[in-house]
Amino acid sequence: MKLRHSRAVLSMVIITLLWSTAGLVTRHLESARSFEVTFWRSAFTFVTLASYLAMTHGRGAARLIQRGGRALWLSGLMWSVMFTCFMLALTLTSVANVLITMSVAPLVTAVLARFMLGQPVASRTWLAIVVAGASIAWMYGHSLIADPKALAGTAVALAVPVAAAINWNTLARRGGAVDLVPALL
Repeated sequence: MKLRHSRAVLSMVIITLLWSTAGLVTRHLESARSFEVTFWRSAFTFVTLASYLAMTHGRGAARLIQRGGRALWLSGLMWSVMFTCFMLALTLTSVANVLITMSVAPLVTAVLARFMLGQPVASRTWLAIVVAGASIAWMYGHSLIADPKALAGTAVALAVPVAAAINWNTLARRGGAVDLVPALL
């Protein structure tokens, strides 16, 4: 699917708005918690993506999934980890702690790219990883020690950037040959 520049920018803005409000919306849910929220979020995502695949590929959608190979299934597993751990972490700690923890994704991705893809990491990048990691730990490390529940939530939230890094590196290894819609489905 080819998008014009203006449509692509609009899509990115809408997606960013939806993604950035997920924590706020989740925090305001009165009765549903952790796995229930994850279930409904995943169910609506499934219905939306299955409908999209049916509309764009018709009967060929099943073949698209079957031909995806191991990279598609690993990507799908990583998306599952990201979805589930994000929602669980939001119920265990503050939205700020979850988002700060998720901000280490580029750092984890760079480290994994070194080992999974053999990409060299420049000295200045290693320095940035150490400084950023130490800064994040310093910013809210004391609050985590004081509240064991927040520590558990942060540990669960850490699975999100790790899964995202594994997903990105897996897709990079395949040269972008994996269709992300079936992987997310």
